[in-house]
Amino acid sequence: MSQCDIDIAPEFSREIDVGSLSSKGREYTFEATSVERVALAQRFSLLRLDKLVGEFTVIPIKKKHYNLKASFTAHLAQTCGISLEPVEDIVSGAFTILLKQEQTRPDLDGAEIDFTPEDEDIEYLQSDIFDVGEMIAQHMSLGINPYPRSPRASGDELGQQIINEEDFQPEAKKKNPFDVLKSLKHKT
Repeated sequence: MSQCDIDIAPEFSREIDVGSLSSKGREYTFEATSVERVALAQRFSLLRLDKLVGEFTVIPIKKKHYNLKASFTAHLAQTCGISLEPVEDIVSGAFTILLKQEQTRPDLDGAEIDFTPEDEDIEYLQSDIFDVGEMIAQHMSLGINPYPRSPRASGDELGQQIINEEDFQPEAKKKNPFDVLKSLKHKT
């Protein structure tokens, strides 16, 4: 068995069957259990994940095409990169994905794809069931601060000074040494 054949179960799994949806769609609300929060905290290198709540709506828009609108809020703690103190944070976000259930996925190898940031993300479904919990976990991970810093971290712990945006002053524009030559040219 190759490494690609291993199927890893997601830590926060909420499978939805789009085959059983009415034409009006359906709204869902899920909250991660304590076991799921511990597993997600480990996956994303968090000290802890105190709360993760996801709300979403799935609406059929045409045959085998569904619109997913989701939002989430996560209360978490990370380790400060300077002082190693816990840093509390709230990460929230929203996303929209177009779910397509097609027999074959378009072959895009070597093709050039034009898209704009406003374009919807597309997820191709392999069956009537998709996992919105994993989608929420992935979007949550994108909102986690990669460089958490405690407000009490001064940099002295590392023997360095931390410069904040307020402290930063750009250097005054230096004189161009050739300006002197320009002034001589006009005098003659």
